[in-house]
Amino acid sequence: ILAMACISEKQETPQKPPLPPNGTPSVTTPSQTTPASTPPTTPALTTTPPTTPKKTPKKFLGEVLNPICSDGVWALYALPDDDSIKHKLFDDGDIFVHEFEMEDAVTQAWLTKEFKQIKTIVKDENEVYCIDTSAFINPTETYSPEKYENLYIEKETTYTTPTGKKVNVFVIIYGKDELWFSNEVPFSIVKVIVDGELAMSLIDFGFDAERKISREEGENCISM
Repeated sequence: ILAMACISEKQETPQKPPLPPNGTPSVTTPSQTTPASTPPTTPALTTTPPTTPKKTPKKFLGEVLNPICSDGVWALYALPDDDSIKHKLFDDGDIFVHEFEMEDAVTQAWLTKEFKQIKTIVKDENEVYCIDTSAFINPTETYSPEKYENLYIEKETTYTTPTGKKVNVFVIIYGKDELWFSNEVPFSIVKVIVDGELAMSLIDFGFDAERKISREEGENCISM
């Protein structure tokens, strides 16, 4: 804050003029006193501390994730050792059929409308078999978004598939693990990193899946 003092001008005391020779005093008009002038006051200067930008609160995955799980969707993933797996989903009316295709076999998981697994089927070159679901692990269930929906999204970025499709993704980081999800991709999964190593990554996706095991084949599978 700056302040200035008021400065007043000093006035001289009037002196009596000498008497004229005839002794008649001359009449003089008293000089007027010049009032002191008050200079303008400079307004006080105030300083405003810089405002720290507010950080945008992190979002939960469950708040933004909206997976595509409609009839005929598919997603192809690269796996370690140059393997790949193609996930497909079909709506069979009373059940969902999750089919995943690898180089040497095709597997189906039959699910209720609440996505509870009720039957697992495997087709090789010759036969279609029913297998015990308790011994079966669904690869997508291992990294199901529902397991991570209460984790924070650490960053948002984009991912481009080897086939040139660019999608927006949400990234969750959990120790050395990273999970990449997208609302533009069937099943939502884009990339999975486990203990710092790439476990699976999206190659391509679409909405015109072809079924490898028919409903009739599944109903007549050979029990193992």
